[in-house]
Amino acid sequence: MTDWVTWFRYQLQASADGFVWAFSQISPSLRESLPPDPDYLGTWPPARHVWHVTEYERCLVIPSMNQWLGGSIPTENSWRDDDNTWAKVQKRGFEELTSTFCHIRQEQLELLDKLINADWHAPRETLWGFKPLSMIVTKTFQHTYEHGDTLLRMGLWWE
Repeated sequence: MTDWVTWFRYQLQASADGFVWAFSQISPSLRESLPPDPDYLGTWPPARHVWHVTEYERCLVIPSMNQWLGGSIPTENSWRDDDNTWAKVQKRGFEELTSTFCHIRQEQLELLDKLINADWHAPRETLWGFKPLSMIVTKTFQHTYEHGDTLLRMGLWWE
């Protein structure tokens, strides 16, 4: 259904733009630091939020979208989101983190074109249970806003 693709393309692009902008609002000297107020600003450094969203989309979302094109369901072991994995990659700079995120998001936008004729309401077995494609893509931009909100709070209130 073409209007689903158009709507999701807009949402994925707008949320990506806002997410990168939110990260840019945080002082470069703070991007790898733990926030001072974990109750309001969370317990992760800003850079980890960007890495987390990027890897979630690379390892879980793109394979899940590909299920509607004949791909297999990803496993929960497809991605390790833990402190040890983060420690191995945490020294990436702003440009590398944001360009990688934008590249992964662009892959999803291109994948939407292949899903024009997909049934967006037909549920399939997914990592999140028996869900339709519309939920998978909706979860993607919800997740972006969730972490983008934290980054915006950091940019506004980290003092």
